[in-house]
Amino acid sequence: MIPLRSLVFVAFLPTLINGWFESCDQQFQLAANADVQLLSPLYPNQKYRSGSSCRYTLIAPSGYNIQTTCDVNIDTVQNSACSTELFYISTEGFPSLVGSEYFCGKGSISRNSIFNKMMIAYTSSSATYGGTFSCRIQVVKQDCDCGWSRWQKIVGGTESGINEYTSMVGLLDKLTASVFCSGVIINYRYILTAAHCVQNIPSSQRLQALVGDQDYKTGNDTPYSQIYDIESIVMHENYNQDTRDNDIAVLKTTVDMQWTRGVGPVCLPFNYWYYDFNKLQVDVAGWGTTSYGGPTSSTLRRVTLDVTANADCGKAQYVTNQKLCTYTPGKDTCQYDSGGPLYLRGVQRMYTIGIVSYGGACAASTPSVSTRITAYLDWIQSKTTDATYCVK
Repeated sequence: MIPLRSLVFVAFLPTLINGWFESCDQQFQLAANADVQLLSPLYPNQKYRSGSSCRYTLIAPSGYNIQTTCDVNIDTVQNSACSTELFYISTEGFPSLVGSEYFCGKGSISRNSIFNKMMIAYTSSSATYGGTFSCRIQVVKQDCDCGWSRWQKIVGGTESGINEYTSMVGLLDKLTASVFCSGVIINYRYILTAAHCVQNIPSSQRLQALVGDQDYKTGNDTPYSQIYDIESIVMHENYNQDTRDNDIAVLKTTVDMQWTRGVGPVCLPFNYWYYDFNKLQVDVAGWGTTSYGGPTSSTLRRVTLDVTANADCGKAQYVTNQKLCTYTPGKDTCQYDSGGPLYLRGVQRMYTIGIVSYGGACAASTPSVSTRITAYLDWIQSKTTDATYCVK
């Protein structure tokens, strides 16, 4: 008997040919707390047919994980490596077999999805073998999480790591297909941005949210990039465009955003409402201009800035307790970076403590001013009453 082989993919997948899954490619929407079986074709009396293949994409509701235990009996040549008969599991739910774990032989496999999707598949390229499998699929509530990163427009900054800022959003105007402002994901359906970014948008239907991306002109540098339509825009009712007081808005997407390694919510600073953050450092990311009046960047860039006390922010205008100042010589946010988050890095996660609002000429002698998130936590919750937030 050949033992079950658990081999993380390196470079060997000789059986990938055109035509896999053309006759069997199934998707299942699973209910919360579901407990079901996934069985191979002809199970239990017969093996699936040699030369056949099937792919099963399992999708749980947002906020749930998928757990599976599969009993596998895949025929193969005695003492050979996995070759013609393969069983696959992708805990990220990617449709591609490349990057999935693959197995052959006989044994039991248990895996948990990373988020709410899982892909299970088999392929047979022999004329004589076949196999069976039986998987128990359970949907369980996911522990809340926020502020993760795949790595532990900006003046004086550097290009960010791909998916370093998983909650980062580029706001797209459908008419121009370009990023004109930024935002930050706070929930499956909600994005924070600056009110001045959306005050002149005639309809939410003109707006889209780009998530999980790095270079928005290529779209091929990360598998996590997605675009979501916007259902509604809620600006702060007391926003003042002259002073930029209450420069905050909430966007609601038409459908749930899907969490992945490259897309997820930032942590809101519920446990830090009394901090002034003075002398701490924050990261700011964006696709804005790299100099005042200069060209925008199609690649997400980042910079680290110093938070200064409001009392030391006298060169900036209209500073109140609902605002937060940053100043670092030679480094700054710039045009089209508005609406983006000020990231405070914790030990294992990121929080947003500000939203980029206004400043003087980029990287000038004047501090830049952001909307202070801790002053608006109650307002955010009042405008997103159907949302839950992870308090970390």
